[in-house]
Amino acid sequence: LAGPALAQDAPTPAEPQAGASAAEPQAGAAAAPSGGQAAGQYAAAVESLSPLVQDVQVVGPWTDGDQSGVWRTVMVQPAGDDAKPHFFIQQLDASGHDGLSLRSTAEITEIATLDGQIVGYRADDPGEAQTNSLSLFFEFVPADGEISETYELHFTPGQPYIFGPASN
Repeated sequence: LAGPALAQDAPTPAEPQAGASAAEPQAGAAAAPSGGQAAGQYAAAVESLSPLVQDVQVVGPWTDGDQSGVWRTVMVQPAGDDAKPHFFIQQLDASGHDGLSLRSTAEITEIATLDGQIVGYRADDPGEAQTNSLSLFFEFVPADGEISETYELHFTPGQPYIFGPASN
């Protein structure tokens, strides 16, 4: 197994020539090594993310009959001092033979109304009877406090979700 690649181990990119776009290869540049085209495709996917996207996580698997996939969360943070984060749940389908496809996206609108900062969140393991649902627990620090509060989200596709302070 190879060790982790560190940023300082990466070669320093050449400066683009005047008038050349940084995304375009320079004339006379060496061809990419084997697999370079695929790596370029992955880099392009990352580079196409909006700068507003602040967090992306895969938080667990789901199954629904013969279909299955993973839950992905996306936190979007608009610019500005008073901007509030927007939180999305995505259901990615891995049932096909072409990799993952987007099955659904839903915004948890209450998160944008909270006055403070989400400092972390984690998924709870689904029960065997709830393989197509997602439970998340958020650690939230209010703007006027130092002690974090826990909020919980219970999400099932096609049904109203439940979001609010966690019950112990």
